[in-house]
Amino acid sequence: MILNVLTVGLGAAIGSVFRFIVTQFFKDTFRKINFPLSTLFINISGSFLLGLINGQLPKNFLWTAFFISIIGGYTTFSTYMNEIVQMNLKNKILSMTYYVLTAILGIMAAFIGNILF
Repeated sequence: MILNVLTVGLGAAIGSVFRFIVTQFFKDTFRKINFPLSTLFINISGSFLLGLINGQLPKNFLWTAFFISIIGGYTTFSTYMNEIVQMNLKNKILSMTYYVLTAILGIMAAFIGNILF
């Protein structure tokens, strides 16, 4: 049991660090764009990676838990929801565009990841 907990904790920590790095990169690169590109990229790429992992990874519990916890730490549903609420207060059309775009692209990315190999 303790090995499972440590495996998941390590994976989540690794994913969170990757999310921080990607977020900083997007903030530094796209300073002037008033759209949550980093969260969009993180959630779409995370959907793809999770689909890829689910489609290709051997069904060994520890490996599966480790990789899925990395993706769980990397993706950020709560930030996505909060950004939608904040955007909705300023621009309802942009908010709904972000919501729908992320949902559709996320499903497509997960599907592509699952069937890629």
